[in-house]
Amino acid sequence: VSQSRYSPQMKNEDGILIQSTAIMLAKHFADEKLEQAKSTDELKENLTACIVYLMLNEMEKLLHILYRIDVNESKVKAVFAQQNPTAIAPALASLIIERELEKSKSRAEHRKAEE
Repeated sequence: VSQSRYSPQMKNEDGILIQSTAIMLAKHFADEKLEQAKSTDELKENLTACIVYLMLNEMEKLLHILYRIDVNESKVKAVFAQQNPTAIAPALASLIIERELEKSKSRAEHRKAEE
């Protein structure tokens, strides 16, 4: 019997963080499907599809979103420098989710500190 390293409260807090991250990303990308994600894997899959579309059709918009979300520019440049173009969208999705999760955690901690 394996024990989870997370308590039920931690799992709930993680779920809330994922949900708030998904909501923010849905606003940035104007895609309601992102908001419906129930896990980081599902969010990454949906976000990757959005990124592929933007890379093919609206690259300037994608770059603007990356800037607005405040994804680390050197990490973004490293992703775009990859030799394998099919790896770019999933790697960008990971960077975006990582950054939005950081911001969601920070907001949650700030709210707790105010209570």
